[in-house]
Amino acid sequence: MAAKKSPAPKLTLEMVKIITDTVIEAYQKERREAERQQKASFDKRLHNTRLLLQNYRSFVSFSEGAIYEASQCEEDVYDVLSLMSGKSSDREFFVESIKTSAIRTRLIIEHVEKAVRDYGAYCERTKKEEDMRRYRTICRLYIDDDTWDVKEIATDENVDVSTVYKDVKEAVRRLTPRLFGIDSIR
Repeated sequence: MAAKKSPAPKLTLEMVKIITDTVIEAYQKERREAERQQKASFDKRLHNTRLLLQNYRSFVSFSEGAIYEASQCEEDVYDVLSLMSGKSSDREFFVESIKTSAIRTRLIIEHVEKAVRDYGAYCERTKKEEDMRRYRTICRLYIDDDTWDVKEIATDENVDVSTVYKDVKEAVRRLTPRLFGIDSIR
């Protein structure tokens, strides 16, 4: 014998309003959290762009000067390494972690250089003097062999120091998608 189903309780207008308000509130809370996470991710990419630029010259120096194979060392250093490793006749002694780091660093350097070149080409296409100034500022502060400080750039560009900082901020914002692709978009 089948059990009788009792009729579903009827929802009052007040109950429907409470349920609707609760669902809307939960949706809005979830949306705010997703926006917060997206902004945090974008802010992290901006921060990482600044770090890449600030450390660019150090990366280049490390990449060019990394010694990871015994054959790159002077003979007496090679002898010490051979004694330490217990491989007196092995001319192929190398430190894999330094070699890997040097390769990864070189890859990052080339990626940054390409992004900066692309940014420079973009600035030229806009034909806006402020875009070219921003490009020159980034190159002078972080990329070029000759380093400039903010005051020197401000004097040369005939702008206030605060404008140099604003230019850096805008250039970093424009460089971020060139470095991190779609992940950098808000």
